[in-house]
Amino acid sequence: MPDQKTPEKAQILFPHPPYQRFTYHIPDCFREVIELGHRVLVPLGNRRLTGYVVEFVENEDIHKLRDIEDILDSDPLLTPELLKLTAWIAQYYICSWGEVIRAALPPGLNKATQLVIKKNGAPPESGPDLTDHQSAILDALSDQKSLTLKTLQRQFKSPGIRYDLAKLEKMGHVVCEQEMDAETARTRMEKWISLLRKPDEAELTQLKKRAPKQAHILEKLLESEEAIPRSKLDCTLDTINRLVQSDWVAVEEREVYRDPYAELKIKKAKIVRLTAEQIAAIAEVGDVGSEGFQTVLLHGVTSSGKTQVYLELIRKVWEADKSALVLIPEIALTPQAVQRYRAVFGDSVAVLHSRLSQGERYDAWRKLRSGEKRIALGPRSTVFAPLENLGLIVVDEEHETSYKQSDPAPRYHARDVAIMRAKIHNCQIVLGSATPSLESYYNSDLGKYKLCQLTERIDATPMPKISLIDRKPEPGQMSWPVISEQMLDKIKESLEKGEQIILLQNRRGYSVFLRCVSCGTIENCPYCDITLTFHQKDSRLRCHYCGYEKGVPDVCASCGGTQLSFRGVGTQRVEEALKEAIPESRIIRMDLDTTRSKHAHTRLITAFEEGKGDILLGTQMVAKGHDFPGVQMVGIISADTGLHFPDFRAGERTFQLLTQAAGRAGRRNQTGEVLIQTLEPDHPVIQFALEHDYKNFYLSEIKQREALAYPPYGRLAVLHFKGKNEGQTQKAAQLCASLIPRKEWMTCLGPVASPLSRIRGVYRYQIILRSPRKNDPAGTRLRQSVRATFQKFLEKNPYRQVRLTVDVDPMDML
Repeated sequence: MPDQKTPEKAQILFPHPPYQRFTYHIPDCFREVIELGHRVLVPLGNRRLTGYVVEFVENEDIHKLRDIEDILDSDPLLTPELLKLTAWIAQYYICSWGEVIRAALPPGLNKATQLVIKKNGAPPESGPDLTDHQSAILDALSDQKSLTLKTLQRQFKSPGIRYDLAKLEKMGHVVCEQEMDAETARTRMEKWISLLRKPDEAELTQLKKRAPKQAHILEKLLESEEAIPRSKLDCTLDTINRLVQSDWVAVEEREVYRDPYAELKIKKAKIVRLTAEQIAAIAEVGDVGSEGFQTVLLHGVTSSGKTQVYLELIRKVWEADKSALVLIPEIALTPQAVQRYRAVFGDSVAVLHSRLSQGERYDAWRKLRSGEKRIALGPRSTVFAPLENLGLIVVDEEHETSYKQSDPAPRYHARDVAIMRAKIHNCQIVLGSATPSLESYYNSDLGKYKLCQLTERIDATPMPKISLIDRKPEPGQMSWPVISEQMLDKIKESLEKGEQIILLQNRRGYSVFLRCVSCGTIENCPYCDITLTFHQKDSRLRCHYCGYEKGVPDVCASCGGTQLSFRGVGTQRVEEALKEAIPESRIIRMDLDTTRSKHAHTRLITAFEEGKGDILLGTQMVAKGHDFPGVQMVGIISADTGLHFPDFRAGERTFQLLTQAAGRAGRRNQTGEVLIQTLEPDHPVIQFALEHDYKNFYLSEIKQREALAYPPYGRLAVLHFKGKNEGQTQKAAQLCASLIPRKEWMTCLGPVASPLSRIRGVYRYQIILRSPRKNDPAGTRLRQSVRATFQKFLEKNPYRQVRLTVDVDPMDML
């Protein structure tokens, strides 16, 4: 509640354009109940929009303020801590506060009016002649009761649509009105049927003859001895109503909790004997039930029991009646994570992620906001879970780049936001990984993070044996099999033992590109600066960035040559090679093409867990955090895929991926085996992965970062320019570069075309700004310069079709 004096004015922030704050008058009827974070309905221009109360103001000298029309919820949707966190994100990542609030709340909550056009029931008998465009609008309205302005704009794609509508309204042909949208996120209610009185045998026999459907329902209710949802009764509403009229049953509406993981099999949690290292790590973290901010880096080799440490720490928080937040890097990991956490904490675990339906996300969000569920679990966006009395945050696989949001804004890093949230809530945060990011490990070296280590696998399981398969071609060799003979022999050997196998190929599709043998021309996407990938299933060339696709040509478009060669290897091609070599093997392929549908991740992972597949083949999603007891062998088809990307983190990502993939092999007292096919067996990154040597990889990589002042020895921000006209995009980037203040401590690289210079028909240029840590430890000066440049550019930019976005602490340099 507001303190002492009741407020008279409030600043309202909109989570949609214009993303700004406006001051409104608080009517007397709301002054005793309105709080910061409340969702309200306010007028803006001739519309009514949903906004959020972010500040109370008293001294602002503004007259004739418009009133807040309604408070839409009994309790604020945004807690004080979330308001503080979202404000910090807007400041740090240089975006609007409204954009952050939109990201922090479940979709479907923001009501707004929209312009609706209806055809006049009594049009004028005479008047000026209509233009062809105006007549077409009336024809479109003839088939509908009404159409929204957005629908007409999509249909006609004309910049003059508003002018024509104004003319038609003035002539009396149409009526234009603002109408309020309904909230699309709402609770689902279901009718439950309960027995009012039990029929005796004679009554039931008579009812069976006269109304067998009613009798069937009564029998069901007698069997269950409790209320049954109507969805479980195969009957019409009329049948239910007849039973109600006869006083046999009562009907009540109950809220339905939409839980997408309700049918997931949850095994009873086993009693676990902790290792000495796990006990020591838990002791080092300290009393998580009490207040006090601390960041802990839990560096544990694969299969060392990091998850069990998380569970034990959360148990302490649970016993202290506090809540916990657990972040995982991939939606694909959700099923196993839900099983692990619900086995210990039951239905108190709520899941949030973008693949859930709007209703499922809304229900989980409300249960967390009310405190009915106290553990939030999910990927990146779960960092905004509406938990109060927060006692612990866990970020599993903290090194994963998937924690960084790219588009749309806010372009936040969930790990760093989680650290700030822990600071705001004055609680502890644990970052866990077998391959920590260089930034996190460096912070532990500085003493900023407390380092806890798990150096041994549980159950005394040895680290997997890694072998390299040199794929360098012999002189004169033009091609070689996708899977080497050595790897195929090991796959067959494992299958004969009844073991499961994971194969990693970090490219989807069949072939990476199609090349003409005669002239060397490669089939490229006409809208992106990228090659088209061949997909064998439907025999199509497809762009993985914009979705453009075409059939496979018979001849080269450049020279007319008929010899076209598929080059490069994707998951589909690996699958084909496996089926040819081992036709009896059961292969489960897991990549973006096979996981597009809802719950596809869950179905595939569960099938492999239950032994319905022998080989799990996929892209990097199969290498992250899964625990499959039956897997003793891991094969990596192309270890060099990302090693030479134009990104200073390419080596780090390759080492992490190889180490994480290798870690899936050899669980439960058995030594696993990992085979890595590579063209560069002597590359330092490959050699460090071969030896499971994170420490020396870190020491080698950190020297290169220091020499170039790249993170963690420097701060970065990238200004991206995107436009459909290449010339204007380049000029906009050059204009912006001229506005950047020249500082001795800051390096400006660019403007240059981005490594991927065109995507979806949009040209891309970029400017990279870098400040060394010694001059700008927290990156504050860099962000101030970027913010000032951004504002100047918005004021002076004549190229309105070019969009500028800012990425602070970028994870992707492409």
